[in-house]
This record gives sequence, C-alpha cells and structure tokens, in this order.
Amino acid sequence: MYTSLFNAPTGVPLKISRINDEDLEARMGRMGLFIGGEITRLDEEVALQTIRVKGPKGEVVLGGGMGGKVIAHLDDGRMVPLLEMKPGETGHVECVTAGGPLREGMEALGLKDDDNIEMIRILPPMEFVAVIEGRGRIRLAEGMAAKILGHMGDIECQFANAQAGVDFVVDKIIGGKRAQRAIGSLEITPGLTLRLESVEKAPSYQMTGRSRCVINTHEGLRLFLRHDQSDMVIVTYDDEDETGEEA
Repeated sequence: MYTSLFNAPTGVPLKISRINDEDLEARMGRMGLFIGGEITRLDEEVALQTIRVKGPKGEVVLGGGMGGKVIAHLDDGRMVPLLEMKPGETGHVECVTAGGPLREGMEALGLKDDDNIEMIRILPPMEFVAVIEGRGRIRLAEGMAAKILGHMGDIECQFANAQAGVDFVVDKIIGGKRAQRAIGSLEITPGLTLRLESVEKAPSYQMTGRSRCVINTHEGLRLFLRHDQSDMVIVTYDDEDETGEEA
C-alpha cells in the first residue's frame, strides 16, 4: 500500500517510494535515507522521556508512553503521572490507566495499584546494541528494550537492565499490539537468546524545532520531521501488518 509517511502506521517496516521535495530529499540523502530505503515510523511516545523507577521488584525502565499511563500518589499528597515525578520523590501507584496486555505487562514489572514507587532518574535517549544468536547484530530503542522480559540464568529482568556479554533468554513481550508488532518485526519472540553488546546514545537528527513524526532507520538513526515534511515522503508497506491498536 502507498501512503504518505504522515499517514503511515507505526511499528511496521516502510519503504521510501519517493520524496516530493528536492531540498528535503537532499537533506535526507545526507543522512543515508534514499529512495528504496527501509525505515520504521515510531510512536510519538519516543519523544517523551524514558524513566527509571524503583518498585517492589526493584528498578525498572519505562518508556514515555508507559510512564504516562501510571498515576502516582506522592508522599506530599500530590497525584501526578510517573513522568512528572522528580528524582528522589516517592509515593505509591494510585492507578494504572492502561488496560489489557499493557496493564498485565506493568503488573509483571511490579507496577500495580498501591505498589510503592520511587523515581530514580530520567534517562537520555539510548540505543541497545544486541547480538541475536545465529543471526547477527540489531539495535533497539530504549522503549523496545524495556518491553522485552526475560532471564539471565536465575535472574529475571527487562532487556533494558540486561548485563553486557551475558545470554538473555526472552520470556515475554509486554505492551499493546503496536509494541508487539514492532518487536515482532525484528523476529524477537519468547525463547530467543539475545546478548547485549553495548548501550549507546541514540543518534538523532531534528529537522524542526517542533518534532511531530519520528522515524528510525535500520542503522539506528532517529529522525524527527514536521508533519508537513512527513506528508512529502511517500512510503509503501504491507497493509496486513496494520492494526491500529495501542502501543
């Protein structure tokens, strides 16, 4: 199916068909994005801050979308989304506003109603470089790494908390259907063995002061486009991959 990047679904492989602006085509070309190249449109939650919090099961990492769906009742009486907590602030989970698989995933991380919570720190955009057994190297945004649960020996954790150089066996992918689809497009499924190689600052290029459309390349480049710019990029994709479910 052909569509503009502006209207393209998130979390599915997209192929650039044409760019209807010479200047934009040249600027994207300088970053290695050409006609025929493959990209993925990310949910706009990636522009939100990723956070590390401490719950009953220890420290966990939450992408902006997940962190925005947990409301904390702070010790000083205020109620705010986790994303608005400051490092060192403590309280308890007042409610998780998500439903279905996303709520179940948060419960697996120890984030359910009335659980104690502490904000540890706000994380910069990071990229997890991993090796898949028998397949080679991949790159994962921090939000995706946070949605992969598994174990290293007897230690259960998120891939975002995995130890470099140690085999990590995938047990479960948490999140809604969009997250499941995005991670599934990398053929990451329960039973797969990953090995974290390094964690790096996510490369990004912002072509506007007001970011709206966020894309990721296979090389790990994260690019922010205005909506009018993304409307000039025409892409193709397999419409069987589109579902429109929540992340």
